This record gives sequence, structure tokens and C-alpha cells, in this order.
Amino acid sequence: MRDHKQVDVDNVVSALSSVATWPGCPQSGMLFSAPITPAYRRIPLGVGTARNYEALLILWPPGHATPLHDHDGLWGMEFVLDGVLEVESFQLCPQPPVHLEHDHSLVVGVGDHIAFSQADYAHRCRNLSKTRQALSLHVYGGELNCYRSFTHDDGQWFSEFHRTTRDEATST
Repeated sequence: MRDHKQVDVDNVVSALSSVATWPGCPQSGMLFSAPITPAYRRIPLGVGTARNYEALLILWPPGHATPLHDHDGLWGMEFVLDGVLEVESFQLCPQPPVHLEHDHSLVVGVGDHIAFSQADYAHRCRNLSKTRQALSLHVYGGELNCYRSFTHDDGQWFSEFHRTTRDEATST
């Protein structure tokens, strides 16, 4: 896990809390039109050299769920711009053996958000609709270049490291 400058996540959340109502705010239909059902996509907003934050749009196909994962110790926030997501939050206990404890579950719709500033945070997100795509804006306290996914099997937790993939940057 990385050490980053202290950021007042609450102030950043407050500044972005109404993003879903901003003029020109994208909706999933603006990125892909019917009858195409797109794949899960992570679209970076802006490009350039390493920076202290990363912003991206995530397009969620109907019913898509992420694996249970962490964010490499970064703070983060996720704003729902279109659709409804379920977020299951966990506390990561990294001392061997690694294990996770379920914290809470939330259903977040257009205009709602979640934020986390703890390095021991992990979650799983799911588009609740079986027919509509969803769209969310994610802001992280650094470039999210790797993460761990977690599985629970036979009473034990297992983790696997991954490199983050991104689609081509957009000017949206």
C-alpha cells in the first residue's frame, strides 16, 4: 500500500456531490446507444504524466458485478451518474492470514455516492438492473495501477494481485 499526501476526502466529496446534475454530465446512453450492450469499461478522464489523483468513468453492463477488491491503499469516491449500483463494503485485515470482515451494503442511485479514505477498505460493486446499463464517476487519490481481488473458499480468504486496465482516454 502506498503513502499519499493527506487529503480532506469530505471536502472533495462535497465539491463533487452534485456532479450528476451538472450541465453536460454524461449518461450511459451518451456513450453507447441501444441496441448495443457494452462490456464493462473503465474510461480515464484526462491523460498525462503521473499525478496525485485519477478520474474515470465506469460503464456497467446490466447485472455486471466486480470481484471483491481493494484500491491499493488509495482514498476514493464513486458517484452514480446513471442507474443504480449496490456496494458491499469490507474491512481488510492484512495481517497473515489475510481476511475480510463485511462492514455494510448500500444501494446508490443517481446523485448518490460512496467515499473511502481508509487503506484497509475493500468492496464489491454491482449494477442492480438486468436491462439497463449504469454509469459512475470514480476519483482516486493517485493512479490506481494495481489492486488485489479477494475470494473466500473453505473458510479462508485468498488474494490475487492485478494490473489495472483502462480503455482509451476520452474528452467527455
